[in-house]
Amino acid sequence: MINKFSIVVTSIIVVFLVVGVTHAKSETIEKSFAVKSGGTFYLKSDSGSIEIESHGRDMVEIEVEKKGRNIDDFVVEFSQDGNDVRVSGERDGSYFKRSANVHFLVKIPKDYNVNLKTGGGSIELADLKGTVDAKTSGGSISLGRIEGDVDVDTSGGSIRVDEVAGNIDAHTSGGSIKAKITKQPTADCRLTTSGGSVTVYLAPEIAVDLDASTSGGSVSSELDVTGKIKPRHIKGTINGGGPDLELHTSGGSVRVKSI
Repeated sequence: MINKFSIVVTSIIVVFLVVGVTHAKSETIEKSFAVKSGGTFYLKSDSGSIEIESHGRDMVEIEVEKKGRNIDDFVVEFSQDGNDVRVSGERDGSYFKRSANVHFLVKIPKDYNVNLKTGGGSIELADLKGTVDAKTSGGSISLGRIEGDVDVDTSGGSIRVDEVAGNIDAHTSGGSIKAKITKQPTADCRLTTSGGSVTVYLAPEIAVDLDASTSGGSVSSELDVTGKIKPRHIKGTINGGGPDLELHTSGGSVRVKSI
């Protein structure tokens, strides 16, 4: 009796495993476009993580990996306009058809701009000479060395910018922010989080009007600031002043450090 019961249970488990394997699918889509430096790569997707690499070729190479039971309900479209390349990812609107994981791996020229938007997933970007506009509804954002302006936003996740030689605007609704600014900004910069620490590294010669504050934590600066210095709020000029540099967190510390 016990042996029969064991056989039945084993059979049921095998059936479920077979069904699970049958329904789980994967698909990889590959596209490439000949472009020239200075163009823009646009990606707008309902969901999916995004990974951008740079290379020395005048090509945009795209690999989209879809995994899950309903990958056919996630449609990816590609188009090109001159040196600009556009990719869109859209899933079926049904709530019960969201069992698809998507990952975009894109290789672009080193001198190129990116405009990225995903409804949920992390964004990783390697070294690049160009402007970066990246937004996710949930996930971390990680950038390498960027020679150009940076505008990044996440509804939940940390933000890290290894280096920016340009202006920066970074916001997260929950997570820490760490960035290194190596070139004099030409416009106001802003780094804010609703919960987490903010750490900014500045080259010694950078001149800004600093406004650093926290609702819960402390604020400090390794660079000399002329102005009002309080434990939770520093407002004043660095190197005689310049564009605004606003740093704020609703819960955490704010640190201004020297490179």
